[in-house]
Parts: sequence; C-alpha cells; structure tokens
Amino acid sequence: MISSSPVKTLPGPGWILLLPFLLLRLLSAAPVSSEETIYAKEGGKVTLKPKPGSVSDATKSIIWKIGNDMVVDLDPDDLAYYGRFKARSNLNNRTGELTITDLTFDLTGVYNIEIDNTPIDHKINLFVLAPVPVPSIASSCPEGTNTCDLICEGNTVRAEPVTYIWMTDNAEVSNSSNKIYTVKGDSSGVREFSCKMKNPVSEERSKPFSNPFKAGELTP
Repeated sequence: MISSSPVKTLPGPGWILLLPFLLLRLLSAAPVSSEETIYAKEGGKVTLKPKPGSVSDATKSIIWKIGNDMVVDLDPDDLAYYGRFKARSNLNNRTGELTITDLTFDLTGVYNIEIDNTPIDHKINLFVLAPVPVPSIASSCPEGTNTCDLICEGNTVRAEPVTYIWMTDNAEVSNSSNKIYTVKGDSSGVREFSCKMKNPVSEERSKPFSNPFKAGELTP
C-alpha cells in the first residue's frame, strides 16, 4: 500500500503583502544609535549627558570611556576616576552626567557610556578648542595692479575650524569667508577694513585697517 505524502503548499500572495510590515516592525524594535558633537573651550568645562532614559533609579553601575580608555567607573561599592580625569571630573550618580573641568586639547575624543555593563549606543564627539586670537591685517599690493590683498592673520593652532568675516567700515561683507580679501581701486568710498576670526567657542575682531586706496595713501 502506497501512503500518500503530505501536500506542501507555497505561501500565498498575502505573505508577500505582509513582508514590508514585518520588516518595519523588526526595524522599529532594533536599538536606535545616536551621536552628537560638542565643542568646548580650553580651560573651560563641559557636561556629557547619557542618552535620555538610559539611567534610572534601578541603575547600579555606570562607566564612561574615551575610546577604549576608562574615564570613571561607578558601582555599588566604589567610585573611581582614571588617569588625566582625576581631580577634574565629577559624575552625577543620579543622572549619569559627567562634568569635566580644566579642559585641555588632549581630551578631544569620542566618549561613550556603559550602564549596568551594557554599552549604550550613543557616542559623543568632544572637540576641545583653543579660543581664536585677536587677528591682525597685513596687506599685499603688487606694483602695476589696481588691487590689494588683505590677509587676516593669527595663530589658529588648536582653534580650527575657523571662519573669517570681513567688514567694510562697520558692515559685514557678504560672501567673504576667506582668510584673504581682495580690495579694488574703486573701493575708495570705504574708510577702513577689519576682519573677524570665529570658531564654535570664541570670536575676535581685528583693529581697523585703513583702506590703501584712500586718496593720498596709495597711488595705483
């Protein structure tokens, strides 16, 4: 006697229609990573905050790291700060917020946090910047031309990213974000120029620089 094998049926078109909804539910259930960037000034302070909702009254341990290096480790029995973060850091054990003071350039890096031995998918890119200097203006006026290049000068080591703003008298010049600003001979209506240096933590303005094309100052 030959026994009949069970009949196998292929999923109907209804399954195909459901696939997008199933994928959407799977994606919504996956943890969402987050990232933020913070700029802070050398010598100042900054407070790094964990992802909202990641710390609660039931939290037992908190670890902050910069890259793979320990910053602070809190557990039910002890609180320890490490290396360069000793004497300049304070962990709020209720909120998980980490405050770092006396900031130096070498504290620039990617910070992350572990809650109850579980890494939280939240990165903080901290950039510690020097304040921009008070700039000065130098000029270059080639002979036989009707133009002068004004250069906004200053030491911007550790201050980058720096943007430049040029001003004619006291009005900002639109589309003038370069370090060099070219003045033409027909600008004699302008009395003086100045430039600003600006980064995410500071801003400084130069002293006024007389227009080289003002009558009697330069003959093009």
